[in-house]
Amino acid sequence: MEVLVLVAAAFLLFPCSAFTQGDSAFDLNAIAKDVERRFSACPRREVVFKSKRIWRKEAWGPPSDVIADVRPNDSILYPYVLTVEFNLSISYGSERKSKTEAEGDTELSPSSVLIQLGADTSRNRNVYLANKDGIRLKTRETLTKKFPGGTPGQWVERPTWANACWDWIGAQ
Repeated sequence: MEVLVLVAAAFLLFPCSAFTQGDSAFDLNAIAKDVERRFSACPRREVVFKSKRIWRKEAWGPPSDVIADVRPNDSILYPYVLTVEFNLSISYGSERKSKTEAEGDTELSPSSVLIQLGADTSRNRNVYLANKDGIRLKTRETLTKKFPGGTPGQWVERPTWANACWDWIGAQ
């Protein structure tokens, strides 16, 4: 009898916590699939830069091997954490004499040096807080590479790229 009284008191004192985690007002699977779809639809990010006396185009992406995962969170405001992991390939254009030539470059390929180091792709993840109203970006991270004889890779926060579609999903 005392147990029933305690359970009833818990529901009266903490009514929203009893329903937050199991709230059926939104479909977590649908949210995760939608975010995966949005990442997969992102175009590659292209930047033209000058190095010494040459111009070059660099491209990242588009995202591939996109995987979204949702887990419970101990927050009442955001009862779930949505993690999206994805790969970004890294490629470069040829060395050019002018910025205009580099901007027009369409033949981009991975650097042979990057391929030898196994660094022609990067593994990334965006972590979101989720609730029935949607998602909110918490952090953007990249996995550091483990080179032979080196330390294991670690997730580290990375900068935001203004012209990268995948950096702005859930950030508005």
